[in-house]
Amino acid sequence: MKISLPDNKDDVTLFQYMELMKMDEESKDYENQVFSLFTGVDIKDVGSVPLKQRDEFLKHIYNALQSDGEFKQTFTIDGVDFGLIPNFDKITGDEYTDLVRYSVDAELTLDRLISVIYRPIKSKDKFKNYELYPYEGTSDHIEMIRKLPMSTVNGCLGFFLTLSNDLEKAILQYTEEEQAKEGTH
Repeated sequence: MKISLPDNKDDVTLFQYMELMKMDEESKDYENQVFSLFTGVDIKDVGSVPLKQRDEFLKHIYNALQSDGEFKQTFTIDGVDFGLIPNFDKITGDEYTDLVRYSVDAELTLDRLISVIYRPIKSKDKFKNYELYPYEGTSDHIEMIRKLPMSTVNGCLGFFLTLSNDLEKAILQYTEEEQAKEGTH
């Protein structure tokens, strides 16, 4: 039996990650479930894998899950080009509503959240500008998004976290500058 192991988050799909998050870490079968999820070995056959080899594979899997991600504005899955919403100042009410709704319990709805943020590209120009198809919910492309490598998902989430932190610093700096101006008059 040939077993393929993830080397980093490029080899872990969003679907696998979400399945991992659903697992009960306190379960006596947790490590066998993790092993099965990432190797493709049927859960009933995991017990026949030598314990030392299983533990080495699990260590390899856990190390892969710790790797960093890289932000990508566009990517291709199953021959379909996807792009990040190009201008968040112009998102629709439906996009905003779904972003808020799916971010509340992001661990369980991460695929839906990413499906709002990244959508199929309708057209591109030679300058790498692109237009997305109008937002009509996440159902049409969610299965493809579940194939997205976790490195891209983490890169996207890191991008927004960095953006949020930068915005918070800018607001704080602006507030301090305005307070300083008011204090000098």
